[in-house]
Amino acid sequence: MLVFYLASLDSDTEKDKFEYIYRKYYLFMLRTASTIIKNSSLAEDAVHETFIQILKEIDDIRIENEKILKSYLYIVTRERTIDYIRKWERRQSSASDYDRLFSSLDNYIEPEEIALTNLQLEQAIKLLSDMPSIYSRTLSLRVSGYSIHEIAKITNSTESNVKTRIHRARALLLQSFNP
Repeated sequence: MLVFYLASLDSDTEKDKFEYIYRKYYLFMLRTASTIIKNSSLAEDAVHETFIQILKEIDDIRIENEKILKSYLYIVTRERTIDYIRKWERRQSSASDYDRLFSSLDNYIEPEEIALTNLQLEQAIKLLSDMPSIYSRTLSLRVSGYSIHEIAKITNSTESNVKTRIHRARALLLQSFNP
């Protein structure tokens, strides 16, 4: 697959830069997409779309600072993966009404439960967006499956600080749910 990507680039410096990113960060990007999608083949497709975007932005990408590059790749991979999920769900929604009816009857949930769950989810999302970014980013990374050690590297802080931020973020969420 790397050969196809490289064929679309013009200069040798662009090819070298892209090859470096591909070889060094492919597994990281795949793991990032897999934590969001939970389906390995769909995650690979999302990473492919991420690399297509990187091809378009290769001139602006700087590889000198690994922390900044890794953070950038994480964000781009996450965004492309979410976009890919949305496209995939739109394609899946074209399934027949008959199939959807029977699958919905198998997993029937009371409307009150759905309303309560949706309300709690909306409230949690609002609270997460309202809290300081240092807490929301740390908690989001933890929920995405990153270890304390990995989060410390990504946020350029100590493991102790990461644990404290996660604890405080959870406390803020719990306070808001139980006034």
